[in-house]
Amino acid sequence: MRLPFLVLAATLCDAAFAAEPREVYYQGFLVPQSITPTFDKGYLFVYNFDKIDAYAPDGSPLYSVAAEVPNAKTAHVQNAAADTDGTMAGAVAYYSGARKRGGGIALFDRSGKQTRFFDTGRYWPTQVCFAPDHSIWTLGWQGFEGSRKNDDYFILRNYSQEGLELGAFLARSSFDPEPDPVGPITGLWQLRIMNGRIGALFYGSSILGPRQKSRPAQWIEADLHGKVLERWEVGAEWAPEAFTQSGALYTHSADAVLMFDRSTKAWRRVAGAPAGFLLGADGDSLVFEVRGTSRLRWVPASQ
Repeated sequence: MRLPFLVLAATLCDAAFAAEPREVYYQGFLVPQSITPTFDKGYLFVYNFDKIDAYAPDGSPLYSVAAEVPNAKTAHVQNAAADTDGTMAGAVAYYSGARKRGGGIALFDRSGKQTRFFDTGRYWPTQVCFAPDHSIWTLGWQGFEGSRKNDDYFILRNYSQEGLELGAFLARSSFDPEPDPVGPITGLWQLRIMNGRIGALFYGSSILGPRQKSRPAQWIEADLHGKVLERWEVGAEWAPEAFTQSGALYTHSADAVLMFDRSTKAWRRVAGAPAGFLLGADGDSLVFEVRGTSRLRWVPASQ
């Protein structure tokens, strides 16, 4: 007798999840390098070789730009984020010859004009996110050299748009010595702010050094003063792909959407997955890239 009830419950859950979806068509190719784009506040950032293609919330193209770094031979935006007014921040890695490399943050207005670049020294931002007060939060690292020298530093930082460091938090020494909890990755996201909480993913995609082994991903939440509130091991199989306004974490597989149950510290199935890739959240809706198209689909989240 229990099996029909389980089937019915799963069917009802899938139906609730699929209620009232909407789609937006983006007027361009969203994966020119087979890199998953970054979705933030309705804006979409596509990684197109050395440039970023930005799209407005209605799907229209805004601009295509590259970061300009003084005296750098090459500069790449590895991660991008949007403010509510359309300002874009890019986490930039640059190279200036003789193996000299560094990082910083580039800011662009809604027309694509670069309004500022500020260098962050030995700290290389890999993820960026705007706070409600329009300041910029980052995740970053010092590369393998910093790890080998046991050089402690703060991974989570807060900057003004003028480039002033407002705070530095979450010491590298609060993680295991190996592997690095943060590493460079292009596309997607690993840092978001929802409902007064900073959420950050660690170990989910970071690179590994020689003889280093991967470890389960970790999700950390902090308040807007940088105080760590909670840490969760979210497993080696799944990594959060959406952080909703209500504070829920979601991921997806080929045929299911899963939500992280904080009480059991495990992922549980909540719905069938649309044909596509989960890019993130917009409020309490999940946003999927529809496979094989230039469309994004908003689906109300079901818990």
